[in-house]
Amino acid sequence: MKGTLVWSDELLSYDFGEGHPMRSIRCKWGAEEIAKIDGIEIVPPRKATDEEILLFHTPEYLGLVKHGAPASIDTPTAGLYEPALWSVGATLTAIDKALEHGGVAVNVCGGWHHAERERGKGFCIFNDIGVGIEYARKHHGLNRVMVIDWDVHHGDGTWKGFKDDPDVFTISIHQDPSTQYPYTSGYEDENDDRNINIPVKPGESEESVIQRLVPLFPRIIPSFMPELLIIQMGVDGHKDDPMSGINLTERFYHAVAPVLARCSRKRGFPVVLLGGGGFNFPKTAQLWRSIVEDFIKVE
Repeated sequence: MKGTLVWSDELLSYDFGEGHPMRSIRCKWGAEEIAKIDGIEIVPPRKATDEEILLFHTPEYLGLVKHGAPASIDTPTAGLYEPALWSVGATLTAIDKALEHGGVAVNVCGGWHHAERERGKGFCIFNDIGVGIEYARKHHGLNRVMVIDWDVHHGDGTWKGFKDDPDVFTISIHQDPSTQYPYTSGYEDENDDRNINIPVKPGESEESVIQRLVPLFPRIIPSFMPELLIIQMGVDGHKDDPMSGINLTERFYHAVAPVLARCSRKRGFPVVLLGGGGFNFPKTAQLWRSIVEDFIKVE
């Protein structure tokens, strides 16, 4: 499968500062690892426009970010408006490239799934997934988009933004939200025919998680038939990550990614991979690379 990495040093500006977990070095190390994959194309991002941000976010919230008011207690915006535009623009570039060549495109500086239409939170200023879905619809004429999110945290901003939209299917695999941020969503009783939550309890075996998840994809994907699959490939659920309260290892990612890669190849839809969480920086870079390799090398 053809692969593209979207990267340039402009993305290093998406950094929340000393003492905050969201540091740009994590993305730099990840990009450097992915760039070592044989045959991968590297292209620079472009900066998103205000008009593109407004495809998902409200004008009031955009104005708040432009003026540098904190989005929430854990999500500063002062000095981060332009960096956030670069981050979203990198996701839009990845969407363009994936749809152009029908393979997989990667933006490690993306996957900001907690930002809601009217506010940012959870280290997420703009929801590039939400903007990306609306962009793909408006500029590429797509109808059906699927989002699969295996970050340790529930993708609540994306879910809230599209939970009533019949043309967007969300699947989120995350730590039981009674024990993990965002606490207020991501429960199984919120599931319906277009939104599936798979909460993982602390102490649940990795094998159990794999067995609950992997058989789901070959059943659901053909029935929905997405025209684009966006994967938030956060690896903060790995047992060595400081954010994690669950027991995932490399085995989980190697079990899940190839199944999705084969579905993509068989059904003919492109894939966009977004970095999401991962705060053991060396481990995050290694895991991101292995996930991307699983997609590119699928037969």
